Amino acid sequence: MKRSYKSFFILLLIPLLVGMGNSIFGEDPADKIPIPEHKFTAIYIDQMDVITECKEVSIQGKTFLEGKRGKGTHAIPFEKIKNILFVIKNGELKGRIQLKDKSKTELILKKDHKAYGHTKYGTFQIKLINLKKMILVSKGQKIKGN
Repeated sequence: MKRSYKSFFILLLIPLLVGMGNSIFGEDPADKIPIPEHKFTAIYIDQMDVITECKEVSIQGKTFLEGKRGKGTHAIPFEKIKNILFVIKNGELKGRIQLKDKSKTELILKKDHKAYGHTKYGTFQIKLINLKKMILVSKGQKIKGN
């Protein structure tokens, strides 16, 4: 009787696991990215100095940067950020944030979080640990080449 319960339980789990697709392994489908509530434009520069211009950008689907400073967790909205420099130091991913009011701060970020956006040719996603810099483009500011 125990064997039939195990078989039944496994049969119930199979559709659930198959439906999860790549997300069970931590991979997101390349063509499906979160659509943020607020629209921001940014320039991403990765660790190989490849520049990618994106609209509808987000980090983990949100339009704020979340990280630790001391024992606290901070969330800085994109509208206050000018740019973020990503630096790996002592095994931690640090975001050195320059705010639009010219002040600076630093947060410890999660390495596996992803930045998303739409390019003129499709979707874009990259882990924060693979970024060198993110420049948020102000409304009315021209992006080179557009």
